[in-house]
Amino acid sequence: MAETSITISNDISEVRQLAKWAGLFCDANGLQALEHRLTLVLEELLTNVIAYGYDDDAEHKIDAYVALTDGVLTAVFEDDGRPFNPYEAQKPVMTGPLEKRTVGGLGIHLILTIMDTVDYERIDDRNRTTMTMAVAT
Repeated sequence: MAETSITISNDISEVRQLAKWAGLFCDANGLQALEHRLTLVLEELLTNVIAYGYDDDAEHKIDAYVALTDGVLTAVFEDDGRPFNPYEAQKPVMTGPLEKRTVGGLGIHLILTIMDTVDYERIDDRNRTTMTMAVAT
């Protein structure tokens, strides 16, 4: 089993650090073909938490964990933002002229499409999103 974790803050500049961390994990575990998808999922979660998760301007800590076990990539994302269940998020409008579509929901749609499973829990005033993807190793 290979695993790693990182704690970052709710600052948009942390997106770069999160992407680098995910890339290092993928490189170390022969998962270069999945790096873009994993990075996209984690970046979408982080930007959603930063944009919509907090009612204040204080610094908040966000934890991410990635593991590879028996051909399954597991990513866990935890934050202390307001409760947010991705299955209750607004569905994106995918048809019609772009200028008439409402904004929102595309990032969550991407996450639900890319990952094999996405589970959400609210534990001790924290959001925990656990995602898995089968990988060929």
